[in-house]
Amino acid sequence: MLDCATGTGDIILRVLGHKGLHTEQTIIASDISPQMLAIAQKRLGNNASFMEFQLLDAHSMPGVPNASVDLFSISLGLKICEREKVLQEALRVLRPGGRLVVLEASNIPWTWLQNLYLHYMRLCMPVIGWIATGGDTSAYKYLLQGIEKFPTGEALANEMTSIGFIEVSFERLSLGIVAIHVARKPYNK
Repeated sequence: MLDCATGTGDIILRVLGHKGLHTEQTIIASDISPQMLAIAQKRLGNNASFMEFQLLDAHSMPGVPNASVDLFSISLGLKICEREKVLQEALRVLRPGGRLVVLEASNIPWTWLQNLYLHYMRLCMPVIGWIATGGDTSAYKYLLQGIEKFPTGEALANEMTSIGFIEVSFERLSLGIVAIHVARKPYNK
């Protein structure tokens, strides 16, 4: 498993909570931020026997061989990067039949509720940012922009298909505020 934009390691902790890992399996926690990767390493340190921590840019990972990963995951990272490049890189590193799992912002399918949610976020996000950073709201503006400009669940699924993934599906969670997209690399690639 390669978890891109691993942040503080939350997704890997959930995977580890499901057990079922074999001693010959490896989980690679990667992030572009050394500070975030250090936090993940501290939180995941008890599992060091099958963990690797790598400072990687999800747009280009030349150190990860072609067709070498069974599972590629990314959570809440596609909205702050060049999606197409990251998804192409995921396709490159996945083994034939390998699985892509994406947890990302999505859209509430009821327009009126989506608009209400975005209005709420426009009001609350700056306040949350101001409180969390001691007066600097700029740190959270990119999150709001990422939510507002991110494609719908259907549009992201179409992007994945156009890049070359198969068996693309998604499930909305929390009324559609986020969605989990799942896809496979074709078996013959």
